[in-house]
Amino acid sequence: MSDPGVGVPLRLITIPWSHYCEKARWALDRAGVPYREDAYLPLAHALPSLRAGGRRSVPVLVTRAGAVSDSTDILRYADAFVPSEHALFSGEPGARRDDIEALEERFDRELGPASRRVAYFHLLPDEEGAFALMGGSLRSLEGAGAAPPWWFGRRVFRAYYPIARAVMKRVMRIDAAGAERSRGKLRAVFDAVNERLRDGRPFLVGDRFSAADLTFAALAAPLIVPERHPVPFPFAGLPAVLRELIEALRAEPAGAFVQRLYREQRHRKAGPPAGG
Repeated sequence: MSDPGVGVPLRLITIPWSHYCEKARWALDRAGVPYREDAYLPLAHALPSLRAGGRRSVPVLVTRAGAVSDSTDILRYADAFVPSEHALFSGEPGARRDDIEALEERFDRELGPASRRVAYFHLLPDEEGAFALMGGSLRSLEGAGAAPPWWFGRRVFRAYYPIARAVMKRVMRIDAAGAERSRGKLRAVFDAVNERLRDGRPFLVGDRFSAADLTFAALAAPLIVPERHPVPFPFAGLPAVLRELIEALRAEPAGAFVQRLYREQRHRKAGPPAGG
């Protein structure tokens, strides 16, 4: 597949179940930007990311002009391929645009790390749950025609997992105290979104889908497990305490909002720009 207008293949380097990678994937899918997804296990993603010109984190979008190595920058990249009135960041009056950008930044800074730490705190001790998540990711990639590297297999992961888990816990500060702090941040963000939705508005800002909506839905997804997520989360195989948290958050207005956005917006195309 090709980079629109330049004939150079795009690659999206990911950890397939990463919510920041899902944020980037959603924006590219919505804009109709074709790409190949190169998926890696946690930690194993770092070297390919660096080689592509990104950082040690993913997602990294490899384009003709170089690497785009931040999920928000990938959203802005995707905006170039849709009509301005349907762009994730533009097409709104100044105050609304500022509101979208402020919400998107807050979700990136607070919700993303918090939901990841809480989810991993409960999931990492449960090897079978982690294997189920990985297996679902592999099947979804294979079904979409994306071929993981030869070593990206379940047998390799079982041998690799104890090392990966130890490093992830240290690097991401995944412990009881960190998880409790993240629960507090998660609670604050959900309370703010619940309050914003009290008036029945269909989207967080204005009357159309924006970067604020996409970012909230994608970064909350690990703790909502919405239908139509392109990478299936094995809800029944998750630890009981994590399932209870997911069910509680789903019942809130913000959780219902995430589920609706995945049903109504996740696979909707924004369309090419006029004359494009």
